[in-house]
Amino acid sequence: MKNILKSLIIFITAASLVSCELDLAPENVMVDEITYKDSKTAEAALIGAYTRLNSAFSGAPTGVNNYANSGYFLIYSDMGTPTLMTRENSSLINMETSNYNTSDHESYILSIWKTLYNAIDYANNIIVNVNKYGDYGDSLMNQHIAEAKFIRAYEYLMLLQAYGDGALTGDMNGLGVILRLTPYDGYKPEEIQARSTVSDSYQQIITDLQEALPYLPNQNATNMAVRTRASRTAAFALLSRVHLYRGSYSNNTADIQLAADYADSVLKNNRNYFFSTSYTHHTSWLFPLNTSGAETNSANYSDEVILLAPHYTSTNNYANGVGGSFFNKTSFSVDNNFVSMYASGDRRGYFDPSTGTACLIWKGSDNYYPTELTSFKYNNANGYNNVLLIRLSEMKLTRAEALARLQGINDESITHLNDIMRKAFQTKPAAYTQASFASAQQLIDQILAERMKELAFEGHTRWDLIRTGRNLRNPALNNDKKILPIPNYDVNISYGSIIQNKGYR
Repeated sequence: MKNILKSLIIFITAASLVSCELDLAPENVMVDEITYKDSKTAEAALIGAYTRLNSAFSGAPTGVNNYANSGYFLIYSDMGTPTLMTRENSSLINMETSNYNTSDHESYILSIWKTLYNAIDYANNIIVNVNKYGDYGDSLMNQHIAEAKFIRAYEYLMLLQAYGDGALTGDMNGLGVILRLTPYDGYKPEEIQARSTVSDSYQQIITDLQEALPYLPNQNATNMAVRTRASRTAAFALLSRVHLYRGSYSNNTADIQLAADYADSVLKNNRNYFFSTSYTHHTSWLFPLNTSGAETNSANYSDEVILLAPHYTSTNNYANGVGGSFFNKTSFSVDNNFVSMYASGDRRGYFDPSTGTACLIWKGSDNYYPTELTSFKYNNANGYNNVLLIRLSEMKLTRAEALARLQGINDESITHLNDIMRKAFQTKPAAYTQASFASAQQLIDQILAERMKELAFEGHTRWDLIRTGRNLRNPALNNDKKILPIPNYDVNISYGSIIQNKGYR
C-alpha cells in the first residue's frame, strides 16, 4: 500500500498539478472520474493535499529542503516579533519593517499567497470530485471529504491571518480572503472573484470544520501516523484557535466562550493525547534532537502532539512529509532579549553547550556566527525537521486565557499556567496562586508571556501579538501594516475586482 500510494502521489502531482497564478489554465491530464472513483487513488490525492498544506506552512515539496520555495509562512509568523532577528542584508528584512517593495510582492508575498491557493485547490478537487465520482463506500468517501475540508479550513485561516484586513483586530467588515470552493478552471477575467468579508471568511472556516467533525476519525492516537492526519480532536483544537483569533481583540465573550469550550473538549479527550510534566519532555519527545535525521527519532513522538508534518525522509512511513531548514543562522538568529525571558534552568531557553544539557535555544553550528543563537525546535540544517501544527500546550494556554477573560482570576487558568511554566524545570519553581495576581489582566499578561515562550517559532507569535493589541518589533507599525499586502500580480490582473489592503493602497 505504501508503494502504491507513493507512486500515485508522484504521478498525480506531476500529472494534475494546478497552476497557482490566475492567468494560467490547469493541466489536468489524469481524468477526474478515474482519480476520484477508486479509494486508493482518492487516498493518494488526499495525501497530496496534506503535502501541500505542510509545504505551504513550513517547507518545500517532498525531497526539497529549502524553506525559500514555499515555507515563508512559518518564518513570517515570528519575523518582526520579539523572538526572531534577521540579517540586515537579508531579502526578508522588509518583514520586520512592513516596507514592502515590488520585489517583495513578486517573491515571498506572492509565494505565500499562491502556495496556499494551490493547496486549497488540491482540497477543493477532493471535496467536489469524491462527492461527484467516488464509488468506494460512503463511510470512507465521507472521511476523505471531511479531511479535505479540515485541510481547506486550516489553509484559509492561514491566508486570513496573513492577508485579512482586520481579521485579528475585530473588523468583521474588513476585506478577508477570496473564497474558492470549487476546483480552479483557468484564468477568466470576467469570473474573477472579489475578496469576501472577514466575517464571511471566518464563517466558511468554521462551516468546513463543523461539517467535517461527524466524519473525521476518532481513533486512539497510538502512533505517529495517526497524528499526521486530521482527526476529530484536531478539528476541535482548530475551532478553538479560530474562535480565539476572532474574539480576542474585541473581547467578544461568545467567541471566547467557544474557544474555551473547544479547548476543554480537547483536554478532556481520552484518545491517548496526554500532557506530560517531565522536565526532559521538550527535548526528548516534543522536539527530538534529530541531527542525523534517523527514522527512529522522528517516530518517537510525544503524546501531546495532535497534528504534525513529518520531515520528508520519513516518507517511507509517512507519505505527506516535507523538508525545510528553519531559522538557519546564516539568515536568522534568536533575539537575545527574548532569550532573557527564560528563567535559569528552563530547558526551553538557553544553556551553555559546554554543560551538555539539552535545550531548545542553543548556539548550533560554530561555523556560522558562533556568538549567535538558533532554535533547536528545528535543529537539522539538512531539513530533517518535524513541524508541530497543533499540540496540547496550545490548548491549555488557550483555555487558561479564555477563562481568565471570562471569569477573571480563577483556579483552572492558574493550574494550566503552572503546568506549562513548571514543566521544563528539573527543580520546579514556586507555583502561581490566586494571590500572585492583583487583577485579571495581570493573569492574562502572564499567560500570554508563557504562551510566547512555550510556542515560539511554531507559527503563533505574530498572530498572538496582533490579536491582543501588542506591538511587533517595530512599535510604530499600526494594525493596517501588521499584515501582508495582497500580491500586486493578482491585484493588477483582476481589473479592480481584488482590492488591496488599505495599509498599502
